[in-house]
Amino acid sequence: MLKLAGIVLLMMGCIGLGINRVSDEKKRIIELRQIRRMILRMQNEMRYGKRTLPEICLIMGQCMEEPFKEAFNDIFGRLEENDGSMLDNIWKERLDECMRSMPLKEEEKAVLIDIPRQLGILDETTQAQNIGQSLDMIEERIHRTELEYESKSKVIMSISVMAGLFLTIILL
Repeated sequence: MLKLAGIVLLMMGCIGLGINRVSDEKKRIIELRQIRRMILRMQNEMRYGKRTLPEICLIMGQCMEEPFKEAFNDIFGRLEENDGSMLDNIWKERLDECMRSMPLKEEEKAVLIDIPRQLGILDETTQAQNIGQSLDMIEERIHRTELEYESKSKVIMSISVMAGLFLTIILL
């Protein structure tokens, strides 16, 4: 009876790890979609609202969900203090900290973090076009991740079940 309970718990643990990994992939897709919404909103605010990046940070701080809401509010607050820090540094520091716990890859995080470097001192239309390049990169990443999700989730679940069976055989 004790061996049966051990086998069941071992299998449940392995399957649970597989479910957790599949859930991380789903969260990654959700986070990528949220980044796409943010970049699209920034682009629209620049193109049609003729707003600067600090003004956009204020707007994003009011309309985004956590943890981005707090990050954008903090970016705007630090820019208002005018302590001599550059926008690039504040932006990178806060968004790096904000996205640390997200299941995103580094190159996916870099798309959002590198936005201030792409802007320069150009007019709003050119800035919006430059942000459009980031939007294209995120769109492509979302498309690829969604296509891979189905097969990845099946493989992950198969491996976790097989690992549970393998460990059960070894421990018997």
